[in-house]
Amino acid sequence: MDEQRLLMLLKTDAEQGMRQMIHVYGPPVHKICASILAGRQCEEIEEAEADVFVKLWQHRDRVQLSETYSLKSYLFAIARNVCRDRLRNASPETLSLEVAAESGLEPESSERTEDNAAGQWLRETVLSAINELKEPTRSVFYSRYYEGRSVRDIATHLHFSEKKVENILHRGKSKLRSILAEKGVTSYEEFEK
Repeated sequence: MDEQRLLMLLKTDAEQGMRQMIHVYGPPVHKICASILAGRQCEEIEEAEADVFVKLWQHRDRVQLSETYSLKSYLFAIARNVCRDRLRNASPETLSLEVAAESGLEPESSERTEDNAAGQWLRETVLSAINELKEPTRSVFYSRYYEGRSVRDIATHLHFSEKKVENILHRGKSKLRSILAEKGVTSYEEFEK
């Protein structure tokens, strides 16, 4: 079922629509919540997942799908925001200094914990998106942004002209933005962090 029909089903038959939404998008929403809330109890992750679908249901009439804004990206953005809110509003779990010292753990502020979890999720999401690119774009991106190689070095290694490498990077950025939007990264500013 395509996203437009799924959204229409949610608006006309909420119960059946939610069942379909959870069936289709439940696993990736779980993955996002589990990734951002890593280390939290399973119940908290499940509550976050439920909150995502409740928010979707509450705002179902406002959802407008377009070529650049899919239901999937909308849901993933909700998941990310719900989890960030939970991290921001959660009281830090208490750990005795003795246990923390034995574990080698250093206390972190809840803001730092949120930033670390969000940063980890973003890094994993970007790497996953790069892995979805076709060759040679994937290799060029990996060489440039993960290995820090120069355009000239990449061109020499792949037997391309420097101009071709620059063109691959330029076109690849556009494709990467689309893939990231589908994964819930809807703001280019988030990608630059």
